[in-house]
Amino acid sequence: MKCALFLCAALAYGQVGDFEVQDLNGRAVSFNSQRGHVTVVTFISTICPVSNAYNDRMTAVYKDYSAKGVKFLFVNANRNESAKEIVEHAKSVGFPFPVYLDSKGQAADLFDAQVTPQSFVIDSAGNVIYRGQIDDNRNEARVGRKSLRLALDSMLAGKPVAVKETKAFGCTIKRSKRTT
Repeated sequence: MKCALFLCAALAYGQVGDFEVQDLNGRAVSFNSQRGHVTVVTFISTICPVSNAYNDRMTAVYKDYSAKGVKFLFVNANRNESAKEIVEHAKSVGFPFPVYLDSKGQAADLFDAQVTPQSFVIDSAGNVIYRGQIDDNRNEARVGRKSLRLALDSMLAGKPVAVKETKAFGCTIKRSKRTT
């Protein structure tokens, strides 16, 4: 499995550490301040057609599972999408959840997120227990496996997640250029 050093360490040692993203007013928000018993971090985009094909499904997952106590962080890590564009997009598609900005791509790097949309489910101890796709088809009418929902249902039922990783598909995250 290809992964960033931090995520490999997190999987090996069982915990994801704290990280920061910004709300769309530029204020820092820590992961630890937003996490819950079960937390989903999903990387999204305003301009990716694949991510946009999932807007209604992301809203439905958020509504269904936040009512059951699951916490969500929807994160945009694309350097080519401004906070203003993200605000306008969230309003135009009617997201009922906040979207956070990862302007330097640090959260995306920590999770080794590669595409939008891509989701990560974290348990109360900080273990990444699922990473991958929301479901298996961009066309909602052709979905055969609702991978994210299956992982959340298992977690909420106190059962192990049967499939811990699926291949996410979508547009690549446009990371900020490194200055090292």
